[in-house]
Amino acid sequence: MVEVAEGVFAYLSGSGATGLANAGLVVGDGEALAIDSLMVPSLSRAFRRAIRRLTDAPVRYLVNTHHHIDHIGGNQFFRQAAIVAHKNCREEALAAGIPVEALAQRMPRFASGFRQLQLTPPQLIYENRLVLHLGGREVHLLHFGPGHTRGDTLVYLPRERVLFAGDIVFRYVTPGPFDAHVTGWIRVLDRARQLDVQTVVPGHGPLGDRKALDEMRQYLAIVRREARKSFQEGLPAEEAARRLRLGGYYAAWAVPERLPVLVRRLYMELRGEL
Repeated sequence: MVEVAEGVFAYLSGSGATGLANAGLVVGDGEALAIDSLMVPSLSRAFRRAIRRLTDAPVRYLVNTHHHIDHIGGNQFFRQAAIVAHKNCREEALAAGIPVEALAQRMPRFASGFRQLQLTPPQLIYENRLVLHLGGREVHLLHFGPGHTRGDTLVYLPRERVLFAGDIVFRYVTPGPFDAHVTGWIRVLDRARQLDVQTVVPGHGPLGDRKALDEMRQYLAIVRREARKSFQEGLPAEEAARRLRLGGYYAAWAVPERLPVLVRRLYMELRGEL
């Protein structure tokens, strides 16, 4: 746990590689709020232990930033909390379920953990904005439209100037675009950049400042621009991805095999399929 403001903590999961997400904790007077629950029991229990080392306050709320399993798989370990998310997150979680065998094939080292999961969707849902009053603190839950998924939540603490961005922001990691609307994602980042933010906790990767929002937007804008050129030239998405070269700062981002998926999602947008 890294304290990013008084009583506000980021739980960082190292490299941010596939399956290893960040989480968060906000501690108010006599109660606490957790942000995301991680993927499998071993990861979720470690997060719970880290919480207990910091506070005895009960976790009153668990906020799910979106429905992907690396962020909500551990919900079952927070049953005493009200699980809060955007309404689309709940719908997407129920639709996706827990495809154990597919997950185990993709991430075999977590296979036994996937088999222990019980789908525990959010119970308290909102549409555009929700303000939670937590032991003397204000925690703003913001939905700015479809982006990384249809149900993304940004967790914003205005007084502390901290933004838990979920997977709207990846740092030094190629974004996972499997359910993304990339143009919408850029719009979400544009709105997030209007917030008074000093610290950004990404969904994957190390802490950043408000420049992390700019860097993520620029990455997506570059890929969108190059994919659009290839689309207009009549190239298939696979060839467009092969030709796309991300130089400089973005060249070393981890998990580059996600880039072709991102290009395919952009082609779907350009064909009007999203």
